[in-house]
Amino acid sequence: MILPYLIPGLGKATRVASFIGATNNFFQKKNNYYIPSSEQLYLLPSQLINAITQAQSLTKENRSVAIKSILYSLDTEIKREMAEYGLDKCLIDTSPFFAGATQLSWYAADALIIPVRTDQQSINSLELLIKTLNNPQSEFRKYEENISTPKIHMVVLTHCGWSTVKDSRNLPNQQTKLYLKKVYDIISRNRMLFSTDNPDNHLFMLDDFLGSGRISSALSKPIDKLEAGETKVIERVRVSVNASVDKCKNQLKYISSLLW
Repeated sequence: MILPYLIPGLGKATRVASFIGATNNFFQKKNNYYIPSSEQLYLLPSQLINAITQAQSLTKENRSVAIKSILYSLDTEIKREMAEYGLDKCLIDTSPFFAGATQLSWYAADALIIPVRTDQQSINSLELLIKTLNNPQSEFRKYEENISTPKIHMVVLTHCGWSTVKDSRNLPNQQTKLYLKKVYDIISRNRMLFSTDNPDNHLFMLDDFLGSGRISSALSKPIDKLEAGETKVIERVRVSVNASVDKCKNQLKYISSLLW
């Protein structure tokens, strides 16, 4: 789908997306589609850099047109696919590494949703992401002066733990509080990159999904379809859904309601 923008002479794709309900019974009654990945996607970062390098050798006027065509290729193709299938929302799941498809996804996105685990490495990654988004010399912004920068809409702190002290229901434990404060401070310092000026609007917490998450992934079954007590043998280990799945459902429904 992207190659025709990088390699001259290739015909452009059409109707690439596939109906999810064709292979997943849980989505048969939903108008949802997905654009499949490719085994050759690992080549995209080098192909992207080569195409941009060639475009930079053109005259000033042609250079700007060529580079924008490359950078906004995924945006162009997603909008075409959405129009062909009559869709109005798109969610792009990217690699945590800023290269290739992830880079093109940033040019295509209106807003970013950033999952951050409760560990220091994830905090460092969040700060690196913000630096990449904000720095004019970063790989994201250096090719075009007037690049459209997506706003950060949501930072979701995952794998949160909760206090076991009596009468402290739904209060985060000390480790979660530590990382909650770190993330909040990062949002506060960089609020100009967010979709509103109030940090309270952008930080959300999710439980560790434990067995529910493993079963959901193994069966391609949405969390909201799981019920407490379900079991599944995964890699010769029996995994079960416990009562916390109801809390996870409520958290996900709340986050979903604020995305669009």
